[in-house]
Amino acid sequence: MIKDIKKLESILTPEAILKLEGAAARHQTQSNIIFTIEAVGDHTLEIQTTQNETLSGKYATEATLVKRTQDLFKKILPNFKVAVTTQTHLPSPANVVNTLWIEKKMQEKGVRIKQIAFDTGVDRESISDWVTGKRSMSQIVKALFYFYLSK
Repeated sequence: MIKDIKKLESILTPEAILKLEGAAARHQTQSNIIFTIEAVGDHTLEIQTTQNETLSGKYATEATLVKRTQDLFKKILPNFKVAVTTQTHLPSPANVVNTLWIEKKMQEKGVRIKQIAFDTGVDRESISDWVTGKRSMSQIVKALFYFYLSK
């Protein structure tokens, strides 16, 4: 659950490592947060905390990720300074794309299916199926529509 946790083996008991891993597993399950031990020094820890995509679409702020990391590690290592770098998840702007969004943008821009097919090289039937919702859109297809219709 914690990447490079072996770096803590010289300062923690196996029981403490298991406890830390269990708490980290809860963060991963609930919020898709991953911890990586970057460095261990004399009473200092450097940890990178990353939040990956979540099913709920809710994401922690940088400050929240720092606090969660410090709370987690200071319970086990109270005399250590915990320095945290974070990597927050930034949802793709193409996630807003659905059939209603496409229809609205096409009307705003005066674009027809035939023009999208011509400009993108994708056949008209596929474009039509995505626009009408007959066919589900992959993330790549959503990105195509997003960047084509947002220009």
